[in-house]
Amino acid sequence: MLGVTRLPPWFEQALSAFEPAFSDSRNADSLKHLVSALILAETQWTVSGLSQGISRPDGNAKSRRAYDYFFEGADWSATDLAQLHAEYVFDQLQVGTGDDVLLHIDDTFAGKTGDATDGVARLYNPVEGETELGNKLVTSCLQVGEVYVPYLARMYVPEDLATDFDEPFKKKTEIAVEEIVTPLQLPAGAALTVVFDSAYYGDERVATIQNQGHNVVCRLKSDKHVSPQGVVWTQRVDAFASTLEYESTTITVRGKEKTYDIASKIVEIEDVGPVKIVASKTEDTTRHYLSTDLGRSAAEILELVEHRWNIETVHEESNAKFGFKQYQLEGKQAIERYLQLVFLAWTLVTFAERANVAFWEERGGLSVRLDHAKEAYLVETMLEITEKVAPVAPLAGATEQLHELVREFSWSSLANSFVAVIEV
Repeated sequence: MLGVTRLPPWFEQALSAFEPAFSDSRNADSLKHLVSALILAETQWTVSGLSQGISRPDGNAKSRRAYDYFFEGADWSATDLAQLHAEYVFDQLQVGTGDDVLLHIDDTFAGKTGDATDGVARLYNPVEGETELGNKLVTSCLQVGEVYVPYLARMYVPEDLATDFDEPFKKKTEIAVEEIVTPLQLPAGAALTVVFDSAYYGDERVATIQNQGHNVVCRLKSDKHVSPQGVVWTQRVDAFASTLEYESTTITVRGKEKTYDIASKIVEIEDVGPVKIVASKTEDTTRHYLSTDLGRSAAEILELVEHRWNIETVHEESNAKFGFKQYQLEGKQAIERYLQLVFLAWTLVTFAERANVAFWEERGGLSVRLDHAKEAYLVETMLEITEKVAPVAPLAGATEQLHELVREFSWSSLANSFVAVIEV
């Protein structure tokens, strides 16, 4: 009988890049099968559901306990895996000297029905506009050109629960800088810009990122005080921006044109130093932004701000396609490890699908492309299974037929029908 899911050759080859994160080959093996299950699953992303999707009832199959251990007790670091993840992205996109990398920072709410999970508290859920029981996750995604993928996530633990952990309490801004920005290593000669909303702004955090050799682009709250260069007095940024001259500018982001009235000026912020501020007006709204790169134009800064919305797409699609918020693990470390596997699953199918340039151009939307990529992965897996079932049968033309069958059957029902007749 077939012990575990047969993995398509490209997937085996891609995941070999992540083996250095594991000192034990059994954990590297678990990574392969769990990421495979995340890609193939449609609704059951619990550890129990994933293990059922990749284990078979024979002597060689791994038990649910083995996968529990992988998340809870095994010796490996989600941060180390995230760095290998980033290196894989940089290699695929050939990032090197002179290339710009964006690191978007945000957070998202994952609702829970009970308080058994680490870090669960009544926290603000922006979707519902009220506090609810759940976890708050500080998230990030990497972007190079128009391509973006999730990078690393960390759980925020409220201060009154921090005593349950060996680590000191950290604000979301501290988690973002210390646990997400700082560990990231770039290819030689590449430049990083960290992009976030006003909730993550802090003079000390911006200065820390600058001291690491990176730039920051972020939104500023209207009451933030700035001063013209070379003077000692300060005033609110909205009051200062009202004195500037505005001009109409059109930018194109995510395939859409947007027109703003904008003005910009180099100013100083205490404990940060000189920055360029940009004020943008639409019919009923004025917003203010900051860039530590003084050489960027106002239009370029607005483009980076608009790109930040890609991380919202990461939240939505990674949950819909790979079960990002649907974990049923209790420990903080286990949850953060699970999230890293979700991010890895997204990245692998994204880069597998990037080779199909015509499909990307014709079909457009990310959600559709991820569906197609998951389907393509399943087709390759089924071809492997078909070859095992009937190794002498011709496979010419089988791909398109299997694409049609995938839409009619779930992975588990197809797999179980194959497994019933497979003999090793």
